[in-house]
Amino acid sequence: MSIGASTLDLGDAYDEATWGWPADAVDEILGPQEDLGTEDEGTDGHRRTLIEEASPSGLVARLQDAPMIAAPSRLDDTLELLRAAERLASWAAAQRARLITRVHTFSDRGHRTWSGRSSSLAFTETVVETAALLKLSEGSAARLVSESLTLTGPLTATLAALEKGGICASRASVIVEQSRTLPDEAVLAFEAEILTVAEDLNRPRLTARCRRLREKLHPGSLTARRVKAEPDRCVVFEPDRDGMAWFSAYLPAEQALALHTTVDAVARTLRSGDEPRTLPQLRADVLADMLLGGGGPSGTRSPAARIVVTVPVFALMGLTDEPAELEGYGPIPADAARRLAGDATSWMRLLTHPYTGAVLGLDRTRYRPSEDLRTWVQLRQKTCSFYGCGRPAGRCDLDHLVSWADGGSTGADNLYPVCRRHHMLKHRTGWTPTPDPDGGLSWLSPGGRTY
Repeated sequence: MSIGASTLDLGDAYDEATWGWPADAVDEILGPQEDLGTEDEGTDGHRRTLIEEASPSGLVARLQDAPMIAAPSRLDDTLELLRAAERLASWAAAQRARLITRVHTFSDRGHRTWSGRSSSLAFTETVVETAALLKLSEGSAARLVSESLTLTGPLTATLAALEKGGICASRASVIVEQSRTLPDEAVLAFEAEILTVAEDLNRPRLTARCRRLREKLHPGSLTARRVKAEPDRCVVFEPDRDGMAWFSAYLPAEQALALHTTVDAVARTLRSGDEPRTLPQLRADVLADMLLGGGGPSGTRSPAARIVVTVPVFALMGLTDEPAELEGYGPIPADAARRLAGDATSWMRLLTHPYTGAVLGLDRTRYRPSEDLRTWVQLRQKTCSFYGCGRPAGRCDLDHLVSWADGGSTGADNLYPVCRRHHMLKHRTGWTPTPDPDGGLSWLSPGGRTY
């Protein structure tokens, strides 16, 4: 390796690579110097073994200083580095699980008396603090916290396999998820058996193996478990890119299959020689027509929902194609907004100045000052005012920043939308909001960090 006018020989490079690390950190992973220049099959196998047995500091040394020792000119060298990086990532994921569990221990002890960890205020405190620190959605943080508490609790052998690098974080997640609702006496047997094969299976195959083993070990009947799981059914809306979104539902299997079969059958009847739409496109259109065509459950009438579209005035006039803002989603094409604002009586239209963004007008279908004030505050803030929360303001409470009991007014400058979860956190934990000069809120966490 050439540096300036001098040449760094292999011995110098080896000494350079070990600087700043424990004396055995690089030795344990690279082996003696004389092995470095050997490329026979036996030596390669030895080096791979060292990768699997290296400590975290040894892995870091290998990844950080490998270019100084020998450039990864062979594919096998690069694969060794990739494996080292993966092992280090697994170790870091295990440490993250332990630290999140430690964060949980700092939650208010009085909040840990609630029944059920996932519904407790202590769990919520940990989720919110973790989400704010790691810049995660609270849904993602909740999964991470729940997984961490499981790994450091009933699935400690899985945590050990993750820390050693035998399994990666995604495969550990599969084991955690598939162990849920198993009774305590079955969890240990499930973990012990699945870990005998987990290191050799990719995620899809591990998931399939876990599901089969889970059914084998679960003492409860599938019927009873179905009754217990059925209350979790839900519908999910997930914004996606390019003005699109996912609309999905978690349903009993036969209902989901019946819906899919019905949609598929109708879509196939629409196929013809001159039909330009593909079968997937037809299925999507059929589903939308079924849901939006006014057909609700027997004997019910579908209520009109309030949906807000913020439209730049020039875009509404057709003079520009500046995107509009769909409440609860984000930007949508101007032509879609024009159709909504012009055709649908159940849509509320908010006109904004093309340069300043100031509100020019708000369509009203009723005249009640309290309702107008609520609408104005919701449109001003758009989402829950808690840090990182994206729940639409229309589905939030309106909270007095300065409480009514302390002399706070019921006016636009003292009202902020906050979802029910974060409203509860403000009043029952140490999360404290303060106003920002830009009109938003800053939140001080129980951990002393401001977001």
